[in-house]
Amino acid sequence: VITDTYRAKNRVFYGFTQKDIETTNEALARGYWRVGIRPGDRVLHGFGMSMWVAGIPVIRSLTAMGACPIPVGAEAGAERLLLMAKLTKPTALVCTPSYAEHLIERSEAILGKGGLAELGIKRIVCAGEPGAGLPEVRKKIEESFGAKLYDSAGVPWGLWNISCDAEEYQGMHIVCEDSCIWYDIVDPNTKEPLEIKDGVIGEGVITALQQEAVPPLKYKLGDLIQIFTEPCQCGLPGKRMKVLGRADDMLIVKGINVYPPAVKNCLNAFIPRVTGHMRIVLEKPGPRVDPPLKLKVEYGEGVNPVNRDDLKKEIENQMSSILRFRPLIELLPPGTLTRDHTKKEKLIEKKYE
Repeated sequence: VITDTYRAKNRVFYGFTQKDIETTNEALARGYWRVGIRPGDRVLHGFGMSMWVAGIPVIRSLTAMGACPIPVGAEAGAERLLLMAKLTKPTALVCTPSYAEHLIERSEAILGKGGLAELGIKRIVCAGEPGAGLPEVRKKIEESFGAKLYDSAGVPWGLWNISCDAEEYQGMHIVCEDSCIWYDIVDPNTKEPLEIKDGVIGEGVITALQQEAVPPLKYKLGDLIQIFTEPCQCGLPGKRMKVLGRADDMLIVKGINVYPPAVKNCLNAFIPRVTGHMRIVLEKPGPRVDPPLKLKVEYGEGVNPVNRDDLKKEIENQMSSILRFRPLIELLPPGTLTRDHTKKEKLIEKKYE
């Protein structure tokens, strides 16, 4: 198998032997088994239908472990995916956190009020972007679906990480250290190795141990991760990790590190007065940003024009208190910011490109 993806605007090819496919199938299956997916379970696929790990490899792995994937894909759109869910009654859904939020927004128009919770989905496994580990995002998705939300991340070289059933998010357990290592980390600026200790933050570096075709060795994926070595509340052993965002998306405002997913999480606390959609506006390349950081935010349906200034000030004050920087917010009508639910959610708008 030969597949490709885009890195730094260049096409990069990846090769897989039959053994490589089996290694990836095993890694994904371990994660899905941990969250309760079993042979015979119907799993609705809402990722983009690519050959990257969350696309076709997920469908292939679910099939190999005996589950029944329902391969609709994000490209089919919310209406088709939700109607297929109504017909097939899946017990699990796999998709990005932003796509799960999109389904919430569209569900009432398609299924009627309360129809989303009536689908019978018991567990949702998200990947592809930070979000499932953010408290406000988790609360929104779990309450809307009436399901348990799990965070996951990996690459198609036999690496998969998945969160557990602990009441508070503990990061993702690394479930396949026998096939791939993803807890080597380096300083995102100097690229010097960092000591592996509880709470350390750096850019993740992976090494595949079983890959036959094009094995990645000390390969930087560009993800900024945090490592946890202290025992997990759930009782399962081993290291855990949390993806904070892309290393090249981290911003510095007056000496404060700003992670776009953390900004979104803070904003989500104001739903339904906001839609949850936002853009950080950059006039020039980061990571350093001349203050104030500009932020576009969609207000929610039915928000009175008289109350919008108060809403803007509340959000600014909340971010100043929690994230330690005060943004300059521009409120926009619902639906103003573009969405592409077949890709990762766009949180940064680069005016200089």
